[in-house]
Amino acid sequence: QAGTVPYMLMADLGAEVIKIELPGVGDNSRTSGQVPGFPSSYFETNNRGVKSLTLNLKASEGREILYKLVKDADVFGQNFRPGAAEKNGFGYDDLRKINPKIVYASISGYGPQGPHAGLPGTDSMGQALGGIAEAFSIPGQPLRTGIVSVADETCAILTFGGILAALHCARTTGMGQKVDTSLLGGLVRLMGWTMTTTMWKAQNPVTGQARITGTAQRPGISASFNDVNGKPFVFQMNGGAWKRAMTALGFYEKLEENGFG
Repeated sequence: QAGTVPYMLMADLGAEVIKIELPGVGDNSRTSGQVPGFPSSYFETNNRGVKSLTLNLKASEGREILYKLVKDADVFGQNFRPGAAEKNGFGYDDLRKINPKIVYASISGYGPQGPHAGLPGTDSMGQALGGIAEAFSIPGQPLRTGIVSVADETCAILTFGGILAALHCARTTGMGQKVDTSLLGGLVRLMGWTMTTTMWKAQNPVTGQARITGTAQRPGISASFNDVNGKPFVFQMNGGAWKRAMTALGFYEKLEENGFG
């Protein structure tokens, strides 16, 4: 998703987007979430409005076709491991020689530097290393990743924003640039205040359920209840909103009767 959603969003805005796929194989997400007799719901959801072209980029003929496309393109994006695109002749330095105005988006698991730079990355691995799995798990129990692709989608949205900013710069200055994003980097942004607290206090903030609903020592980031009909109800709550929240849940009258109003 991280490698497709930014360009799907650009297609939504009217851009012509061409996705390069492997000859005879295609994108492996074409068989994800597949219902027999129907196209892949996963692929269709994340590639809406996108055209497809098969090219063997390891062959000189395939690269030459790619270079012709790049010559007239505004944006080029890839989500290979760091170094793979350069090895095969379509790194940023290769393509900006063909088109100096090109905006080159590179998405990886963990960024272009560091001990994990050359490793493959997935959404669940990003959630684990980025702290999401720990933050939303109960202490003492196995870590859990969310059913929503938090790492992929966060990275995709940040990439989309970076591409738009770089496009604006290219239109203004005539010069393109490289936009580097990663699954881990996106989650660092998402976990920003938690990481700041960790650096300030040299210890992890409260994690798990206590982080969400709070403890006697520390208020949570939101409150989660069932209303009088047993339906789940989740909202952000501060002191000024407490009475309105309890009234909406149907609890305030009972609380007032017991001296908590």
